[in-house]
Amino acid sequence: MARGWLRRLAVLAGIGLIACGAAPEEARFPSGPIQIVSWATPGGPSDLLARALAEAAPDHFDGQRVTVMTRQGGAGAAGMQYLRGRAGDPHVLGVFTASGTVNMATGRIPFAPGDFTPILRIQVDPFLVAVRDDSPFHTLENLFETARMRPGAVSMSGFGAASAHFLGFQRLRAAAGAPDIRWIAYAGSGDAVVAALGGHTDAVHTNYNIVREHLRAGTMRVLAVALPLTALRDTPVYRDAGYDLAPVHWRGVVGPPGLSPEVRADLRDRLLATIRAAGFQEYMARASMEYAVMDDSDAFGHWIAEEVETSRALLGRLGLLVNE
Repeated sequence: MARGWLRRLAVLAGIGLIACGAAPEEARFPSGPIQIVSWATPGGPSDLLARALAEAAPDHFDGQRVTVMTRQGGAGAAGMQYLRGRAGDPHVLGVFTASGTVNMATGRIPFAPGDFTPILRIQVDPFLVAVRDDSPFHTLENLFETARMRPGAVSMSGFGAASAHFLGFQRLRAAAGAPDIRWIAYAGSGDAVVAALGGHTDAVHTNYNIVREHLRAGTMRVLAVALPLTALRDTPVYRDAGYDLAPVHWRGVVGPPGLSPEVRADLRDRLLATIRAAGFQEYMARASMEYAVMDDSDAFGHWIAEEVETSRALLGRLGLLVNE
């Protein structure tokens, strides 16, 4: 008899949840472990962000275990497909980056910003231009002026033929009047730096962490950086050099489609607490990353959509869209 009443109470509780418009999964979130999907190269900046979040998050997700799932392949398509396939499940999150928006813009992957639930932008990683220490270039204008006088003679190494790194440089080049500089694409940012160090290219367009050890060793110099960096206090930013733009690589967290506004707000608050934790702040300082928190989830969604459209327009002008 008692068991019968317990069963009836359980049924009534379920009906109450449905009547209130709350799915049982959402009502008791988190009800299990949290996965953070990373479609980036293991050990790279985006992967390290995912792991720093996973380490700091359990205290802010009711003690639940938080792990990183690496799903590489297809310019991020494998990880995005997995995340999109978990519609409505707040226990699966993904680290989303500027590279994802570029891959959407090119048409290389069959995804759009609306396929995911934006939650929180966390950091920016400003682009910079660096040269070997014995380079004749001491300012960005030195480099651009030489390119204007000798079209095609100056080369710039960087990651990818149609990447966030490539588009960041193309925006800088356009601001300088589009001097003829050859972009030499490499499969990794580290390889692009090695090319500049070896004299195979005149300069490299990359991020601080990729050249940090070479700067400390005195084998490289930074001509300018897109935004002020704590680690490069005395280095001019692009605006100081006369170029009114600030291209950056950025990273944040998205969820699968179909999350309710209430669950999205809950996730945002938990993630905000995570990135304020001492352990996560130590990671940010150690990695020389800059906080650029966008905690308005709708604003972050608009940011992602605008990034896709801006990149698509630039790629179109450069003739680099896959379907054209």
